[in-house]
Amino acid sequence: MTDVIVVGAGISGLSAAYRLEEAGFEVMVLEGASSVGGMIQSERTNGYLIERGPNSIQSRTPLLDRFVRELDLSDARVEASEAAGVRYIVRDGRLVAAPTSPTALLSSNLFGAGAKLRLMREPFVAAGDPQEDESVADFVRRRLGQEFLDYAMNPFVGGVFAGDPELLSIKHTFPSLFELEQKHGSIIRGQIEKRRDAQRLAETGAMFSFRDGLGQLPGALARHLRDVRTNHSVCTATHWNTGWRLSTDRGEFRARSVICTVPLHRLDQMTLPDLLQTAVPSSVSYPPLAVVHQAYHREDVRHPVDGFGMLVPEVERQFKILGSLFTSSIFPQRAPKGEILLTTFVGGQRHPRLASNSPDELHRLVRSDLAALLGVRGEPTFMRHTVWTHAIPQYSLGYDAVIDAIERIEEQFPGWYMAGNYYGGVSVGDAAQSGDDAADRCISTML
Repeated sequence: MTDVIVVGAGISGLSAAYRLEEAGFEVMVLEGASSVGGMIQSERTNGYLIERGPNSIQSRTPLLDRFVRELDLSDARVEASEAAGVRYIVRDGRLVAAPTSPTALLSSNLFGAGAKLRLMREPFVAAGDPQEDESVADFVRRRLGQEFLDYAMNPFVGGVFAGDPELLSIKHTFPSLFELEQKHGSIIRGQIEKRRDAQRLAETGAMFSFRDGLGQLPGALARHLRDVRTNHSVCTATHWNTGWRLSTDRGEFRARSVICTVPLHRLDQMTLPDLLQTAVPSSVSYPPLAVVHQAYHREDVRHPVDGFGMLVPEVERQFKILGSLFTSSIFPQRAPKGEILLTTFVGGQRHPRLASNSPDELHRLVRSDLAALLGVRGEPTFMRHTVWTHAIPQYSLGYDAVIDAIERIEEQFPGWYMAGNYYGGVSVGDAAQSGDDAADRCISTML
C-alpha cells in the first residue's frame, strides 16, 4: 500500500507529490491524460512555440523560484522582454497604453477628466461591510467609478479570468484589494503605506517562462518524481478501513491518503462515497475558452506590437475577442525571424458560445478583429487553436460556500485532501501553492 496517491498531474498535483517525496513519503501520481501538466501545454512546431494554456508565470511565490533552482531549470528560464511592461487597452476602437504610474495615469487618454477626478475621491470612500459578499464590479464602482470598471477592471477580468466582474466575488477573486480596503480604508492609501514592499514585489514578481515553454516545469517535476503514471483515469474512490482504494481503467491502487487535484467539474465523472459525492461543490462555473494562435509577416501588421498585448473591454461591443497577447514580443524565439505571433482569446463568460465555433469561424473572427485593431492584412502564415470546454474556475458570489464545503470534506473524510486552481487562486503559482499546502495538511496527519 502506498503512503499517498495524488490524483492529477497538473501543476497542483505535481507540486503536492514533490512536497510529499521531499518529506520522505512514498507517493504515486495517477493522471488520466497521456501527458502531465494539465492545462500547461507547450508545443514547438515549424519554428513557432505556442502555449495552449497559460503563457507566462508572474512569480510572487517563493515556491516556483525554488522549483526552478532545485530542478536545474535556471539556465532554461527566460525573462520577459522590457517591452512586455507595456499593456494596451482598447478604447473607442483603438489601442491606448495602460498607465503604469500615477503620473502616467494623469496624462493618459485611457480615462477622461471625470474619472481622474473620481479617483482622487477614493481615499475618502467608506470601507464596505466585510461580511457582505460584494461583486468585483460593485466594489470598483463604489471606490473608483464606472469608467474605471469599464476600461480597467472589466478588460482585466476578461483577459485573466475569462470572467464577468458583475458575477465574481471581490474577496475571493482579488483578496489583496479587499484586504487593502479593510485594513487601510482605501486602496490608494493602502498601496502608499505598503510602498516599502514595492522593490520586493518587483524582484519576486518578475514575469518569465522557459526556453521550450511553460511545459518544461511540469515535465521537470514529473521526471524528478519516482512514480508518475499517465493514462490512468481514476473511476472510483472507496473509503477503506485503513485508507483509500482507487479503481482506474488500468487497475486498482491503495493508499493511506489521497490528494485529489482534478478540476471540480470532473469530480462528477468519478464514483465517490455517497456523502463525499454530495458534499463536492458542483455549482462552480468553468466557462469555455478558445485559444487562437496566428502568425503574420512583420510587414503585414501595421501596429508595432511593442508590448505584452491588448485587452478588449466589454463596452467595445464591435469586437468579439477578449484580448490578444503579442507572444513574439514577450519572449524570444517564439516565431521565425520577420514574423509576428499573436495569441488571441475568444469566449469566456462574455461570449461562451463563440468558443464552440468551428475552426474556420474562430480564425475568421480573430482575423477580422485583429485587422481592425492592429492593422493586420493578408492571410496568416501559421494557425493553431485549442478549445478548453471548461477553462478557468469562476470565484463567483457565494464562493464562501465552496471553500466551506472543501474544508468540511477534509474534516469528515480522513485522508482525503483537495487542491487546485479553484482553491486559493487561478495562476500557475497559486495552483502550485495549493498543491504544496494540501501536501502539508496531509503530512501533518500522517506523521
